This record gives sequence, structure tokens and C-alpha cells, in this order.
Amino acid sequence: MANISKFDREEVLEKAKNLFWQKGYLGTSTRELQSAIDMRPGSIYAAFGSKSDLFITVLKHYADALAKQMQAHVFNKADVLGAFKAQIHDLVLSPNQRRPSEICMLAKTLSELDESHSDILTLARSLLEDVESMFAEVFNQAKLQHTVPAQLDVLEAAKVLQVNIIGWRSYLKATGDSDAVERQIEMLFSQFTEQQAH
Repeated sequence: MANISKFDREEVLEKAKNLFWQKGYLGTSTRELQSAIDMRPGSIYAAFGSKSDLFITVLKHYADALAKQMQAHVFNKADVLGAFKAQIHDLVLSPNQRRPSEICMLAKTLSELDESHSDILTLARSLLEDVESMFAEVFNQAKLQHTVPAQLDVLEAAKVLQVNIIGWRSYLKATGDSDAVERQIEMLFSQFTEQQAH
């Protein structure tokens, strides 16, 4: 029975994530949320708390899914940098039907909300930092495989990549020019492999 409950919970979180990601926290009405996840207000409150509590759970679910993808498809691979580039390519350029919005959900949340939603903003910032740390660990593994220079500043490389991902996805939303974004991904990863000490 516990497994069924867990599966149902995951399904609800996935549906809520898709709605929140598409419409934003403020743009999602309680009625739309009830309809999307097929739960009554009392059931939602009992399971997750308020709309804010549910959104926080959804953000964690979103970040956890990314971490699981990285663990499955990137970490400890024979060519970790090549696997990482393929994952970033998929993350940024995957067909629209695979994601409700071109913009990263964490970045979208940070751009949408002000400090009156400080608990959500604090979490989104923290999760974005966790993503950067995960990227830095990939670059560390790439160092061990000698596919990036030993002197590469992995923390700075992770920040540069994060900034570019947010930019690429915004650009893609604005222009739809996937070819340009694909070229930019190739160029940036080439820079990582060629970077030398200053």
C-alpha cells in the first residue's frame, strides 16, 4: 500500500510541477491546481499544506529529478565531460513537449517572485546553488579523466555554465533559434577543454 501511495504522490507532484512550471506560482490559481492534480482542497492541504507548501515541495521534486538525471547519465561515465555535454544539450534543446516552459523552473521562480515570498526565494536560490555544486563536481571528475585542464577553476566553470544555460533557454524562448544555441553549447564546452591558467 505504501508503494501505491508513493507512486500517487509522485504523480501528483509531477502534474503540479508541470502546471506551476508553465504558469508560474502567481499565475496558477487554486482552482487550476485542484483540476490539474485531481484533488479537493482538503486533500491537498492534508497531503501538502498550503499552495506555498506544495510549491516548495514541487521545487524540491524538480531539483531532485535533475540530480537523478545527472547521476544516471553523467556521473562516473567513461567520458564524463561528453556525457555532461549531451545532458546539457538535452536539457536546453529537448523538444518543447518534454517541458512545460523553456525557462528553468528555478530561474523562472526567482524572476517571478519578490521578497514577500522569501521562503520560496530562499529555497530556489539554495537549489540553484546545489545545481552549480553538482556541475562543479562533474568538472572535477572530468579533471581526473584529463578531459579538461588541471588548472580549470571548477566553481567558476560551473557558474559560467549556469549563467549560459539560463541565457540559452531565455534566448530560445524569445527566438526559437535552436541552431544558434547548439553552436553556443559547442563553443562553451570547447572553451572548458582549452582553458589555460591565467
